[in-house]
Amino acid sequence: MFLNQCTEEDLDNRARRAEHHMNLALEARRWNLAQRYRFEMLAVAAECDRRGPKPDWQS
Repeated sequence: MFLNQCTEEDLDNRARRAEHHMNLALEARRWNLAQRYRFEMLAVAAECDRRGPKPDWQS
């Protein structure tokens, strides 16, 4: 379908669909970032647990 042959209604539908897919992509990107930060925090917490408690003179 060529854009110059679309009706205004078709163009509006395509624009709405494109905006919807852009919003889905942005949400997925945010979710991926949140997951990455969550995994990083879990790794840091695991490393802190592995090292054990700090001696009194380091606190």
